[in-house]
Amino acid sequence: MGNLVRSFVGHVRAVATGLRYLLLPNRMTVYYPEKLIELPEGYRGLIRYYPELCVQCGLCAMVCPAGAMKMYVKKGEKRGRPGVNYQRCIFCGFCADICPQNALEMTKVHDVAYEKLEDMILSPEEFAREVRSPALEEGAVKVKVIFSEERGLVHEPA
Repeated sequence: MGNLVRSFVGHVRAVATGLRYLLLPNRMTVYYPEKLIELPEGYRGLIRYYPELCVQCGLCAMVCPAGAMKMYVKKGEKRGRPGVNYQRCIFCGFCADICPQNALEMTKVHDVAYEKLEDMILSPEEFAREVRSPALEEGAVKVKVIFSEERGLVHEPA
C-alpha cells in the first residue's frame, strides 16, 4: 500500500511539473525578426573587408580551408584583392586571424539572405560594403540571454 501511495504522489508531482511548464513556457527561441539575440564577443558571422587596410598579400585566400576566399586581379594591378564565396565559407575566421593588417573582420551579422546562389559570391567591391542585419534595419529589438533560477534561460532587452 505504501508503494502505491508513493507512486501516486510521484505521478501527481510529474503532472504538476508538466502543467507548470505548460502555463509558464520556458521559451528558448525569440520572435525573429521582431527580436534579435545579442551575440557574444567572438561570434563569427559574415566577414567585412576593409580595402584601405589591405596590402594584397593573399594570405587570406591561401589559408582558407574551404576555398571560399579568392583573389581578384584588376587590369593594371599586379596583386589581387580578396572576394568571398559564401556558398563555400565555413566561417572559421582563419582569413581574419591571419590578415597582418586587420583588413578582414568577422562581424556578428548572420541573418542576411540571398535570392540566388550567384549572389553569394562577392567581388572585392561587394565584399567591402558594410554588412547590416536586415532585422535590425527593420527595427528589431536586441535581447540578451540571461539565466533565471525559476525559468531557466530567458531573454531580456539588451
